[in-house]
Amino acid sequence: MCNIYLVGDLMSKFCAIDIQNSNAVVLDVEKKGKVYLVSQHVSVEIDKLPQFIKNKKNLFLNIEQDEVIDEKISVESVITNDNVIKSIILRKLRESNPQKQLLFNYHQLPKSQNDDKSSYQVHGVDAEKYLDSLSAIKNSIEIKSATIGKFSLLALSNECIKEESYFSIHTQTNKLTMIAVHKNSLIYSRVTTINMSDARMKETKLVEQVTQTIAYVQQNFRDIKFSVAALSGSLAIDDVIIDHIYMMSQLRVTVLYPNTFIKGLKAEEAHSFIFALGSLFVPKKFQFIPTSILGLKQYSVGSKIAFVLSAVLAIVGFYFAYDRFVLYSDLLQEHETLIGRLNYLSTQTDTYPIEKLHKSLKYIQMSEKYLAHHPIDTLSSIKPLILLQKPQELQWSYKDDDLKLSATFKRQFESLKELYEFERLFFDRFEDINTTFSKSYSVKTDYKKMDFDTTITIEKVKAEKEKAEQRRIR
Repeated sequence: MCNIYLVGDLMSKFCAIDIQNSNAVVLDVEKKGKVYLVSQHVSVEIDKLPQFIKNKKNLFLNIEQDEVIDEKISVESVITNDNVIKSIILRKLRESNPQKQLLFNYHQLPKSQNDDKSSYQVHGVDAEKYLDSLSAIKNSIEIKSATIGKFSLLALSNECIKEESYFSIHTQTNKLTMIAVHKNSLIYSRVTTINMSDARMKETKLVEQVTQTIAYVQQNFRDIKFSVAALSGSLAIDDVIIDHIYMMSQLRVTVLYPNTFIKGLKAEEAHSFIFALGSLFVPKKFQFIPTSILGLKQYSVGSKIAFVLSAVLAIVGFYFAYDRFVLYSDLLQEHETLIGRLNYLSTQTDTYPIEKLHKSLKYIQMSEKYLAHHPIDTLSSIKPLILLQKPQELQWSYKDDDLKLSATFKRQFESLKELYEFERLFFDRFEDINTTFSKSYSVKTDYKKMDFDTTITIEKVKAEKEKAEQRRIR
């Protein structure tokens, strides 16, 4: 039996969805021990999908795209920092695809010891078209994983095939998907469409495409010895095609068979749902999750971690505010106590000397002056920023009517895009701060290191007020 795992293995129920153009296949899957039971499988039209999955949880998606970026990008071998490598790949992708916003992932290809450059296989999708397909999922917070066909095929194949190097080939209607795998990593992929009405010609063309691709991969990866070709989809039930592939490639030919650990599907029925089943096992590095969904506690572990961090931030913020609220309440209580004491004394004494009255008045005025402004009053004005990111440094001062609050916010990001989106949200919230005092900010963000560093200042300066009054007099 294959050893398998799922993202969020503690969950008991899942929903695997394969979106193909105008239709979608939906599988309800339940875990029982080490077996995964498909309790229901339904094909629905794409416009009916949102209502159909409205109340379903833990969504694992395969979203097929007609246009996929599949490029090999070389980077100097001395560069090993992942963030730098990612930045180089992003720049080169933008050069070759200037009109597109892309979602992409990448992995390093095998190399010889004498190579002075490292090659990376980069896979990407058009963000706009991909998001259009994702728009059918209204309850996007329930998305635990989202990917495309070749990675779903790779994930399921790795669960079933325990060979170091192999080919996995899948057909679905007129689409042929081929992947070459070495040590569980994707080193080559190809997706092509075969549109032929004549069955014999289609069969011949299919065998030709498969054998030519196998030969091409073997030629380009001579150091790798491929041992088997695993077939799935309509290929798996066509003995003639299997024989032809064996004769032309001289590879052992087998059938991808997940039925040992996936139950509830009859005989060869699983081959109709390879992409949907495979989506359950796709690791994070082969997923395409837009930042907008990540912001909604995107998928499985990510969503839980984000939720916990939000809860911790809320608790810290509450404690931060509560601590100052208690201080404010104590001072207010002390003030009220003093007023009560003065009122009591006034009822016990018929008259007071004028000097004592002046002294009491000055004391009250002084108390009111220094209670007029309190850190919690100014701090509450920047609450939207604190809820977005806990300040690393916080300073408050009030002297001679000069009030100043400074807060420094720092955060590190993995990509420039995430930094840009956070920076835009941060300054939008800063501009929305409603205060009668002056506000400003100082930016020390390091875009090379992707470290966000900004200090905001809320202040009321007496000198500025006096200058403004003098200008009005003139």
